Amino acid sequence: MNADLEKLIELEKVDHEMARLSDEVSALPGRVALIETRLAEHKDEIEKAKTAIKNNEASRRKHESDIQAAQQKIIKYRGQSSSVKTNDEYRALMHEVEFAEKEIRDSEDKILELMVLLESEEKALKAAEAQLKVEAVEVEKEKAEARTRTAEDEKLLAEFAAKRTELRTGVNDSALAHYDRVLRARKSVVVEARGQKCMACFVLIRPQTWEEIRTNQQIVTCSSCGRILFYDPASEPPPPPESPKKKARKQVPEAAEAETEVPTEATPTP
Repeated sequence: MNADLEKLIELEKVDHEMARLSDEVSALPGRVALIETRLAEHKDEIEKAKTAIKNNEASRRKHESDIQAAQQKIIKYRGQSSSVKTNDEYRALMHEVEFAEKEIRDSEDKILELMVLLESEEKALKAAEAQLKVEAVEVEKEKAEARTRTAEDEKLLAEFAAKRTELRTGVNDSALAHYDRVLRARKSVVVEARGQKCMACFVLIRPQTWEEIRTNQQIVTCSSCGRILFYDPASEPPPPPESPKKKARKQVPEAAEAETEVPTEATPTP
């Protein structure tokens, strides 16, 4: 195979691998950020659960305070009832007492509701805290794996960069310039020609050009897409098996010849 062609085939493999590794390295910080966002969401859930419990406790204290205030009103109104002079004043005081008693019942009902709610909120907090512990371990593990993968990829990138430089140094300038030009425009540069077609754009190759490609002794480009073409004999399909009829026809002359052969006998000597 032409030396430049062989190097360009290898160079494209190196360039593709470097592009893949670069994309992976570029994506890893985003992956770490996503991991940290997930952890932050779990922490936020815990803070919300804690806030809900604090609000619940504050509401219960307020209702307890309202109950105490209503009880003081009842004591006050009952104390005043002994000194009223008219039935209307007495009924008014009793109405205030009833209203205060209703306030107490309402506050007590709300306290019971809050206590039931508090139980579920505390369970939710415990579950979130337990999940956070598990998540924190997983996050640290994933971050460590991401850092390890980044280090490995960067090491491989350095090795491929050195190999790329070595390969490019050994390629003819004009062939290398054509390779770079096609690489900027297309994802692939060096492609196989098979069945007298470019396997990238599938345009039919002229017979003379096809014969040149089959030798792999020079740089030949596709007239349609500009890619560099090479030939791999291993891709050629095997010849079709002979049909039984052809085999039979081949065997017929041999059989006929065998039939026409007459064994020679020794002539007796007079």
